[in-house]
Amino acid sequence: MTHRFDKKYPNLKGTVFIVTYGRSGSTLLQNLLMTMPDTVIRGENHNVMECIWGAARRIRQTRFSWGAEPKGPEHPWHGAHEMRPVRFGAAMVDAFVDNVIVPPPSVRWMGFKEIRYNALGDDFPMMLDFMHHHFKNARFIFNSRDRHDVVKSAWWRDWDQAKVFDLVNQMDARFADYAQRYPERAIQTNYADFCDDPRGLEPVFEWLGEPLEVDKTHKVLAQRLHH
Repeated sequence: MTHRFDKKYPNLKGTVFIVTYGRSGSTLLQNLLMTMPDTVIRGENHNVMECIWGAARRIRQTRFSWGAEPKGPEHPWHGAHEMRPVRFGAAMVDAFVDNVIVPPPSVRWMGFKEIRYNALGDDFPMMLDFMHHHFKNARFIFNSRDRHDVVKSAWWRDWDQAKVFDLVNQMDARFADYAQRYPERAIQTNYADFCDDPRGLEPVFEWLGEPLEVDKTHKVLAQRLHH
């Protein structure tokens, strides 16, 4: 099936989104995945996709509520029936790709990692559905880590332990639910499975239809991460 991205990126197989929370090992995962040829997975962007999804959602709500019937200029919602929420969302996603991901024309896989999903609450799956609709062959990789290790890492040490445990538990449950409902578009990983041996990611590479090159991934493990 063709996608509008194909014109700019003729070799593009799909988009990869690493979905997680802070200190889960996602930067390592990001770099291991970028051993795939012509793969660009950017780092965090303060979850700007939430703003894009939120804007598209508001236009959709306006169009199908106040815009259900044409309203004249004397009405406060004049012109709402002319709104085009799907095209609006697509245009914002295209701008995001061009100006945030900024992939080269030869890219085969592109995407980004993000940790700021916990504030979405029950809206979490709806935002992923929006991304799946607009990005080519969208694949979500949900990365988790043992909560006892998370709470001891970096800024989490300053948080109340119970709140950190609750955040991790809630997000892991949301990850599992979405992956079970949509196995063709989502998969789960755990830091413990690949932090010492990247071959633990073989199911992910196979799912993406890519070979795992052990030599390249071991070189990634040998590099020091700057965070």
